[in-house]
Amino acid sequence: MSRRESSGIEWTVALPALALSTIGVLFVYSATSDWAVSLWPRQVLFVLAGLAVAPILSRFGPGFLAGFSVPSYLAVLGVLIAMPLLAEPSTAGSDRWIRLPLGFKLQPSEFMKIGLVLALARHLQHRGITNTWRSYIAPLAITVVPWFFVMRQPDLGSSLVLLPVFVSMVVVSGARLAHIVLVATSVALIVPAAYFLPGVLEPYQKDRIDAYLRPIDVMLVEARELRQARQHDEARETERQIRELKRGTGRQQFFSVVAIGSGGLTGAGLTEGIQNNSNLLPAQQTDFIFAVIGEEWGLVGTTTVVLLYACLIAAILGVGYRTREPFGRLVCVGVGALIGGQALMHLGINTGLLPVTGLTLPFVSYGGSSILSTWLGVAIVLDVARRRPVVFFEQ
Repeated sequence: MSRRESSGIEWTVALPALALSTIGVLFVYSATSDWAVSLWPRQVLFVLAGLAVAPILSRFGPGFLAGFSVPSYLAVLGVLIAMPLLAEPSTAGSDRWIRLPLGFKLQPSEFMKIGLVLALARHLQHRGITNTWRSYIAPLAITVVPWFFVMRQPDLGSSLVLLPVFVSMVVVSGARLAHIVLVATSVALIVPAAYFLPGVLEPYQKDRIDAYLRPIDVMLVEARELRQARQHDEARETERQIRELKRGTGRQQFFSVVAIGSGGLTGAGLTEGIQNNSNLLPAQQTDFIFAVIGEEWGLVGTTTVVLLYACLIAAILGVGYRTREPFGRLVCVGVGALIGGQALMHLGINTGLLPVTGLTLPFVSYGGSSILSTWLGVAIVLDVARRRPVVFFEQ
């Protein structure tokens, strides 16, 4: 077997990523245009840094990346373990960011996602078909250890993204269907139990789940029906709870859904969104940037973004399907699951289909760590696309 190397770029992967990054710059500008210091110049800098790193990393080759996977995984894991000592003080009680010079911040959990993809690919390429329960111990440990330290920060959003990466890569490595069904059923039963187990979720995280299960729009209907039934005491109590939710945990998702719904077909126009300009959307440049897109570009804009993600994920998986190299194939699956899973979760949160948790939209949301780590994943996929093994058969 030899290796054919192409000097070209896999544009089916690069173009959607570039388009999403461009949209991200536009809407970071829109979300922060009325701030004292707009963040869009920094977002441009982050994207340019990602574009500079991508061609360099794509020249190393899967062999180098496979050898570098374990050291990189352990290095980022070590930083995660030391975050209580390294992280900057936070009024929210979280240990997520390390302060850098010039006002920049580093979020190690973002790079842990790529480190996990590389470490799992390195392990699973040698393991072969998963045919015993014992064969799950190592990949599960590789995933659970960083998951624990990300949860400890606490960062529920980033920890949840690690799960589709683990599941997709284990499935592609050859897991039995019976094992997959049993594990999926167990997870479906265990995850809801985390709400009731002490010490697993923070109080504010439980409040967000409560607000999701009984959202403000549903409570508004309940209050109106109580008024019509002349049950005024119960109606006043429900209205009091609504006011508290609008000031607290229910506010984010309520105004996010309002923003998307008010966008109509084509939206209000860039920088013209009412919810955006009124600062009714908390973290509109990061966790709720899709709502800003929906309000200002409407259904046309949100559909365009979703289609770009669909094209990108399909192209990444297509690269993995075409390569004969096990490590490269698994990396493509992991990167595709990482970007696709995180994007789906972000869209679900912004549209009210999932409980609120802090989660950026890949390529689009503001944040240097998020942009760089996502472009690192794309660079690895581009490298796999350049180096396709060719098999020669001898008679």
